[in-house]
Amino acid sequence: MLLRRNPFRGVVSSSSSSRVDVDACLPASAIAQFRKKGAVMLPKVVSASWVAALREAAEANMKCPGPLCDEHAAAQGTGGRFHDDQFLWKRHGAFEEYVLESGVGGLAARAMGSKSAHIFYDQLLVKEPGTVAPTPWHNDTSYWQLDGSQICSVWLALDDVAAECGVSYVSGSHLSKIRHAVTNFSGDHHSDKNTYAGSEPLDPVPDVDALEREGSVELLKWDMEPGDAILFSSYAIHGAPGTPAKANRRRGYATRWCGDDVTFDARPGTMAAGWAAAGYDARLQHGDRLGKSALHPDVLRT
Repeated sequence: MLLRRNPFRGVVSSSSSSRVDVDACLPASAIAQFRKKGAVMLPKVVSASWVAALREAAEANMKCPGPLCDEHAAAQGTGGRFHDDQFLWKRHGAFEEYVLESGVGGLAARAMGSKSAHIFYDQLLVKEPGTVAPTPWHNDTSYWQLDGSQICSVWLALDDVAAECGVSYVSGSHLSKIRHAVTNFSGDHHSDKNTYAGSEPLDPVPDVDALEREGSVELLKWDMEPGDAILFSSYAIHGAPGTPAKANRRRGYATRWCGDDVTFDARPGTMAAGWAAAGYDARLQHGDRLGKSALHPDVLRT
């Protein structure tokens, strides 16, 4: 494969990293679970060389974050560090190569039954040991300027993750396709970089903790090793606790994918305004296909 030179990101080479084997990583049983329950854990999706390259890029980003970075624990005044940044693939060669050339987009497309895989955005989420701040229960679609059913994420573990410290998913919650009032991850009295002004007056996300205590819901969660991934629907309700002081750090790298039926939704109160203010404006009109924007290329056709 030819090297690609970018004046802002340096030389990118895929010579040390293999492509995702979609057939091996995504058997029919995994697709069935994804569609029935909304989330499935896929072991050994990427190689150790990919993990090493993405870890290095993650450390670089934590030292020099982008314009959409939020430090949620610091905003809340709680312990530890909860680092959250987006559009890393536009700034770091390793993340760019992973998004465009690793084959993970093909995995998402196969699971969704789509002929295309548009990258919506990517996101680095890091919780250091002793981080009190949780990831509140939510689904992603409520925050996103999207309309459609073929929307999913691939959350890649860059560290060992114990099930009790990782992300949990409410089994089957994606089937209702609810849209709920958005929650500020930095707490009610702080503003994330993604502003949600003008959000619809929707009901809050259901009280998942209470439902679990009642035995009314099944939570999906897994022990994970570096290179394992969770494939989940954007409509699936999910959340995560803080990390105990003696736990491992938890670096997760998520890529967000859209398929054939997804269009731009110009309703107010989504992440679109914050993105545009930070220089990531898709310049789409309501109802446009994502492929009209260079910000969301179809990686299966690039």
